[in-house]
Amino acid sequence: MAEEKTEDVSAPPGTRKKMVLLIILGVAILAGGGGAAWLLLGTNDTAHEIRSDNPSEESSHGAHANEPGPIVELDPFVLNLADKEELRYLKLTISLELDRPKEETDFDARLPAIRDALLVLLTSKESRAIRTVNGKHRIREEIRSRVNKIMRKGKVTNVFFTDFIIQ
Repeated sequence: MAEEKTEDVSAPPGTRKKMVLLIILGVAILAGGGGAAWLLLGTNDTAHEIRSDNPSEESSHGAHANEPGPIVELDPFVLNLADKEELRYLKLTISLELDRPKEETDFDARLPAIRDALLVLLTSKESRAIRTVNGKHRIREEIRSRVNKIMRKGKVTNVFFTDFIIQ
């Protein structure tokens, strides 16, 4: 009778192999899913911020380079991107840092022209061009340049993305 008890407690050899195979399969599926998520979402897109490659640009702000200027947040943009393969949307909220108080600029008077220029610029971009950190850096510079061409009084010194979703 003692022998019968030991036989009941131990599992048949086939069941153990199945258990090990299921565990290995589960780990492989989890690893594959994690790898796929890493590839699709990418770690370089938003994890790091690029500093300006042009040192004269950083020092051109004068003695007050460390003091931030007034920040103006634009209403969110929700727009179609120029992708040909499939329909992609961009939801983007932009904050602009000005070189002087907003009241001393013509920002409010030029706001419709600024939004129009940004809509034209952003809808001309494909998702793969703005998905990377370098792509975001380039689009920031393009936004700053376009807005500064429109404004007569005051300039934009920096562009911040406070919401950036590609779907």
